[in-house]
Parts: sequence; structure tokens; C-alpha cells
Amino acid sequence: MLENVVIHVPHASLYIPEAYIPDYDLEVFSHEMLVMTDWYCNELFACEAEMVDLKVSRLVCDVERFRDDKDETMSQRGMGVYYTHSSRNMPFRKFSNSKREEVIKNYYDPHHSKLEATVEKRLAKYGQCLIIDGHSFYPEPLPYELDQQPDRPDICIGTDDYHTPPEMVEKMANYLNAHNLSVGIDTPFVGALVPIRYYQQDARVKSVMIEINRSLYLASGCEKSECFQKVQSIIKGLIEIMGKEMD
Repeated sequence: MLENVVIHVPHASLYIPEAYIPDYDLEVFSHEMLVMTDWYCNELFACEAEMVDLKVSRLVCDVERFRDDKDETMSQRGMGVYYTHSSRNMPFRKFSNSKREEVIKNYYDPHHSKLEATVEKRLAKYGQCLIIDGHSFYPEPLPYELDQQPDRPDICIGTDDYHTPPEMVEKMANYLNAHNLSVGIDTPFVGALVPIRYYQQDARVKSVMIEINRSLYLASGCEKSECFQKVQSIIKGLIEIMGKEMD
């Protein structure tokens, strides 16, 4: 049922290669890991569908950004592919063009090549593919975020005008509302990732982003709350509904 679905989880890893650690301001490093990591999203979104997840922290390389900083809005805040600024809009990593190119070569390009190949296999076999881009978000707006509205939903559904079917979004919202969860459409985050080869070019590739409010499943800090398994079950049911839409 989920064979033509691909789960993408880019921000759940905590791994920082040892060679890069001296580049960071270690006084703020632990805070950034705490607030910027999508804690346990690789578990929350685990299901029968294949998952493509990044093996290093987003603090090393953010594969959700455009490769070229000229195309990436967040690069203006020092948070493009190669972060130099923290969630508090303060410098926290030494910039090195050679290391930026290195992380693109070692992590960004291989990750996107794998995602593209995974999507391509589904298109060849089934004629269509749905990418579910899995994230979490902080209960209160972090200083770097573009949307500073204090009232945040339980779940944010991010869409793309070309790649996200409106009827799918409606069914997702109805399902989540039925579980007493509030839903924001493209708020506080907007968009849905698609490999650049297909972006705005191939309507057979569908994509939707699911962002989970951390207050639903985390206790203090980064510990799982007693509601973790319940949220995990709801997300699994949501993914199954979306998979049926692709049958």
C-alpha cells in the first residue's frame, strides 16, 4: 500500500563528524542541537514506506535548503546549506568555503542523489510517487524563523502549488482534526521538498510536508513524553491515508 511513498527525514540526526566540531562555538552548540534537531522524527515517521534520512546533523549540512545560496532565502540569515549562524541569529560557526564545498560533496549531493533515485524507481514502477517530508517544530517561534506568530498549531501541513494535491491536504486535515489536533496549512512553515530534477516539472511527483509540534511528544528538553506512542500511531495512520490516495 505504501510502495509508491517515500519518507524524507532530513533533520533528525545528531551526528557531527569530529573534524568539524572545532568550527563551532561550543558555548551555544548544545542549545542549537536541542532546538534545531527534529528529535525522533525518524521514529515518528517510520512505516512500511522507504525512508531517506540524512546521517549527519543539519548543523553540518542542511539538505532541505537550495544548493546555491543565491536561491535560498535562509542563506540571508546564515542558515543556508552551511550554517554559520545560530537559531538566535548569532554567529556560531567559522565560515570556510572549502569546508562548505566539502560538506556539499560528502553529504548534500549524495543525499539528493539517493532521494532522486528512490523517487525515480517509484515513477518507473508505479507511474507516480508521493514524498512525505517529515519534521518537527519548536512550540514557540525561534528568533531565526520567518513566522513569528505565537499561536502555533499542533500539526503544520506544508504544500507546493504544483506538487501537492489540495484534496489530499483536505483529507489530512480532516483526519488530524478528528484526532483533536489543530492544523495549520503552510503555517508556521511553508513548502514541500521535491528533487530539483522534478521540481515544477513533473506532476507525477507529489509532495507534502508534515511538521509536528514538539509539545505533542516531548517532555522537558528532548525526552519522549508519555504521549509519544500515541502521536506515532496517529502519524502512521495519516501516512496510510495518504498512501491510499496514491493507489
